[in-house]
Amino acid sequence: MPKGSARRSKEAPSTSGPDGDDRQTRVLGEQGERTRQRLLDAAKKVFRERSYPETRVDDITREAGTSHGAFYLYFSNKAEVLEALAIETAERMYSLADQLEGMERGESGFIQLRAWMEQFIDAYDENSPVVVAWMSARPQDERFDKLGREVLAKFAGRIAHTIHASDTDGDRHPVSPGVAAVALVAMLERFCYYWLVRGGGFNREDVLDTMAAIWHQGIFGASHKD
Repeated sequence: MPKGSARRSKEAPSTSGPDGDDRQTRVLGEQGERTRQRLLDAAKKVFRERSYPETRVDDITREAGTSHGAFYLYFSNKAEVLEALAIETAERMYSLADQLEGMERGESGFIQLRAWMEQFIDAYDENSPVVVAWMSARPQDERFDKLGREVLAKFAGRIAHTIHASDTDGDRHPVSPGVAAVALVAMLERFCYYWLVRGGGFNREDVLDTMAAIWHQGIFGASHKD
């Protein structure tokens, strides 16, 4: 029996009647999802406090207030927990990248981009334990290296599309949208790591103004004051 089927059979045992089956499955499904999310939230907290390499399944279950049996209904090991968290984080990043569509040059575009930058920084701060764990797991686990490359390609690809769409006059030669997008993403990610994880001492408002100005220049090829 496939692993997923085995887990589902444990989560939703049969009941006596058709209506009871539906209700039982729905209730156990809702409870199961809450338990799974509690384990993910606990893992994120423990990764922040102890680091991913030092985290044990015991630490996650203790923080979540669940048993080992409950943990193994949803995950085989802590790497599967990290993978689920990494996928959640990636989806949030994709959603943020999509919000760049339709942004404009000039002051109004800068204001939009600054608001976007604030969302990105908040998302990075909230998910920094996942990002750091993800980076530390990559050398030992090929799946995280592959996922990291996929996330960068998709995220930067969406930004590259925005850069390309903004070049309505075709006057930005020799700028490559793909290169510019990867450079912008790499700069922002590394800066957030230094600032939010390593404790670089910068004022938040200064960061938002400066990063928004750099990205506006990188996307539109012009200052927001031009």
